[in-house]
Amino acid sequence: MTGVAIDLSGRRALVTGAGTDGIGRAIALMLARAGARVAVHHLNETDAAVALAAETGGVALQADLSDTAVAAGLPQRAATALGGLDILVGNAGALLRKPLAETTDADFARIHAVDLAANFALAREAAGLMQGAGRIVFTSSVNQWMPNPGLVAYGSAKAGLGGLTRQLALELAAGGIMVNAVAPGTIETDLNRAARADPAWHAKKLTLIPAGRTGTPQDAAGAILFLCSDLAGYITGTTITVDGGLSLMGLAA
Repeated sequence: MTGVAIDLSGRRALVTGAGTDGIGRAIALMLARAGARVAVHHLNETDAAVALAAETGGVALQADLSDTAVAAGLPQRAATALGGLDILVGNAGALLRKPLAETTDADFARIHAVDLAANFALAREAAGLMQGAGRIVFTSSVNQWMPNPGLVAYGSAKAGLGGLTRQLALELAAGGIMVNAVAPGTIETDLNRAARADPAWHAKKLTLIPAGRTGTPQDAAGAILFLCSDLAGYITGTTITVDGGLSLMGLAA
């Protein structure tokens, strides 16, 4: 039995949050290696994004997604640069760890703007640009289901993203656009680089993960690549958990 290769030749993709060393960068490279041309979005990592765009045959696009109007304009910018748009990966995110009593209205609004409202605006505009079959995939988190102390803003935004995924899937399926999400657990990215430098943090995490290791950006990106491909042409409105079994253990720490 031979393997099934994922071929995205001719597809045009926009990946948000790809300027740092994390899931966005990994999925941009995977999509490009499968044949897609990729527009690389970043906040302020210009050099890294330009270098990555050179590898993906696409373009680097800067945008502050905390501004919903700016987010709404990004799919058209990508489509103009690439000659169209077939895939949107809404990966950019903001993380805040604060107790409820210390979380301000401004904190809550900022996290929801980046993690939820921006993805709504991106998807709405991207869907209007996709001709025929399209793919929209969001990077969520196991925290969309699993409450975690100090993540009232982040966890509620990711829970909203899960609901947005299902609602968009329902509305867009008839037009051939499949909408799904991936919920990573503990992934080795720039967001948790400082925490990972603490041996005690790492040891504690491993006690919570049945697979016995923390995840890599490639672990999450592989699931996203699948959802962007023709292999997932009959899958919509679902969230794939990529956490090594962490969510089987109950409360994440």
